[in-house]
Amino acid sequence: MTLALYHFGPVANSLTPLLCLLEKGLQFENRVLDSRKWEHHDPAFRAINPEGMVPVLLHDGRVVRESTAINEYLEDVFPEPPLRPADPWLRAEMRVLTKYVDEYFCPALTVIGAHGATPFASKIDKAEMAARLAMMPNEEVRRKWATVSESGYSDQELADARRRLGNCIARLEDMLTDGGPWLLGDEYSLADIKWYSMAPALPRVLPERCNPQATPAIAGWLDRMAARPAVQALPAYAPQR
Repeated sequence: MTLALYHFGPVANSLTPLLCLLEKGLQFENRVLDSRKWEHHDPAFRAINPEGMVPVLLHDGRVVRESTAINEYLEDVFPEPPLRPADPWLRAEMRVLTKYVDEYFCPALTVIGAHGATPFASKIDKAEMAARLAMMPNEEVRRKWATVSESGYSDQELADARRRLGNCIARLEDMLTDGGPWLLGDEYSLADIKWYSMAPALPRVLPERCNPQATPAIAGWLDRMAARPAVQALPAYAPQR
């Protein structure tokens, strides 16, 4: 059995399967790609994922894409220790929470994060950037890089992204206030992993909305997550620059 994970390091969507692998204690090949060197667009990687996107899991030569799907796959193939509730209702709730991150939380945070890359992207030679854009098969990614290589996102787009992140903060605080130590109560699950791939950025991006005084339940959950041995092991999988 061979496992290999292609990723950008312990951040955002790349963190999702990385943390799942560590929580399960699985041995895997750590294949970190340097996004600033466009290694995910190299022909060798495009042969694995034509979309040129990470994370990607290789399991005995078979390719599994998309961070949430990778974690569900890992849970199916390596069910111990379990990270998905046995109760069908809780399992459905877990999938609702991971879907929310994929479809709402992540896109909002991506706007803020991508805008922060504008100083880097705007310095790239225009001809080189045009060539890079032409190599990007994913339309959404291509549009994002075209935006940040010019002026970045508009004030209106940034304000809307922050508004949506405010909704994410409110939802997370409510869940943790009304429930147990984890997002599904007493059961640590793939939902905690998925939300943790994005949530540590909230106190930095919206410090006035997400801080120990305004959101004590989130602060406590972030502390509990940070104390997990698998989370403490994440820095070892960061890119070496």
